[in-house]
Amino acid sequence: MNTIESSMKRLAQSATRAALFLALVLGGLSSPAAAEYLIQSGDTLELAVAGLPDLRQRGVVGPDGEITLPFIQSVKVADMSLAAAQKRVKDLLSTRLYQERGPDGRESATAISPDAVTLTVAEYRPVYLNGDVTRPGAQQYRPGMTVRQAVALAGGYEIMRFRMENPFLESSDLRAEYQSLWAKYAGEQARIWRLRTELDPNLKLSLEEMTKAPIPVSDLETVRSLAKQELSNQLAKKRAEREFLQSALARAKEQISVLSDRRTKDDEGAKADAAEYERLRQFSERGQLPMTRLSESRRLLLLSSTQSLQTAVQLTTAQQQSDETLRRIARLEEDRRLEIMAELQQAGESTADIRAKLQAVSEKISYTGLIRSQLTRGGRSAPSIRIFRAQSGADSIPAEEGTEVLPGDTIEVALDAGLPDVPANQ
Repeated sequence: MNTIESSMKRLAQSATRAALFLALVLGGLSSPAAAEYLIQSGDTLELAVAGLPDLRQRGVVGPDGEITLPFIQSVKVADMSLAAAQKRVKDLLSTRLYQERGPDGRESATAISPDAVTLTVAEYRPVYLNGDVTRPGAQQYRPGMTVRQAVALAGGYEIMRFRMENPFLESSDLRAEYQSLWAKYAGEQARIWRLRTELDPNLKLSLEEMTKAPIPVSDLETVRSLAKQELSNQLAKKRAEREFLQSALARAKEQISVLSDRRTKDDEGAKADAAEYERLRQFSERGQLPMTRLSESRRLLLLSSTQSLQTAVQLTTAQQQSDETLRRIARLEEDRRLEIMAELQQAGESTADIRAKLQAVSEKISYTGLIRSQLTRGGRSAPSIRIFRAQSGADSIPAEEGTEVLPGDTIEVALDAGLPDVPANQ
């Protein structure tokens, strides 16, 4: 029995020495991660205890920087080197007893030796690629990985990210759309010129300067000619409406003058008829006048009074029409000014929308042109690479294809397409 126990002890010692040797070898191979890398949230660590395979376990470092391991529950390892984290785990486990059941069914407590404990990084946080690569997203990190290797894992550079079927036909369609948008842009600028000129002729705006666009000269001349004709039509329309209102006002004033004279005469006639009726009524009361004569005078009085009242109503109506015409003349300029302001706002919004579409189409044309050149020459320009690293303290780090990356890095890849900008004030 003693011989068996001695053999078991020698096997345990041999396993311990093998585990220590393996830890040293792994520590040398995991450089620079083991020597320089600080453990961060998202890394996967593996715990192993020589001679106790049941205690082998992997755990992911959580957002709080802690990892859960057997016997010690949660322990904070974030921002620690692997050696420091391993020492902390060894110190905690060395105070624990491991209960194991023997072949005979009896349980025995075994103290965990610190030398038998190893802690390794099983999986590092992934690196992330974005931009002109075939498969953007996360890629598994490997110690010593470079940008070139990360891009290769992502399928390489991808310039045809628009996935167009035929860049030559696509380029032709985009050129046609580009010309159409510029024509619309010139039309909106001509519209703005027309409205602003009508609003304030003293501005002396240059139609030629406002409607510059890379379209055929004949098309530009058509746009400018239509703008000038529309301005002339609007001014003629406003002038004709003003002349019509002024003519209506003149007729109303003439009618008021005639009705005023008529009302004066009607009032005088009504007063004379009233006086005559009163005189005849006095004669009739003394029996000196027949009733038929008084009735006739009463009828004439009623007629003259009614005529005077009708003239007064006509005069009031004519004055009201004159006042309304005056108000329409006064509102003519203001109403048109409000219409012009509304049209200017609409034209500005339309111009901004066209400008945005022009920018988008110009970028697509640049990409299709670049694709065509690549298909023709079979080459590519050097990519622009930047690395975003949380621990660097900077927004980004310029890099090259041979730059070594670290776990958690975000690699931004952009192929130079020489994009033109659409001027914002055109």
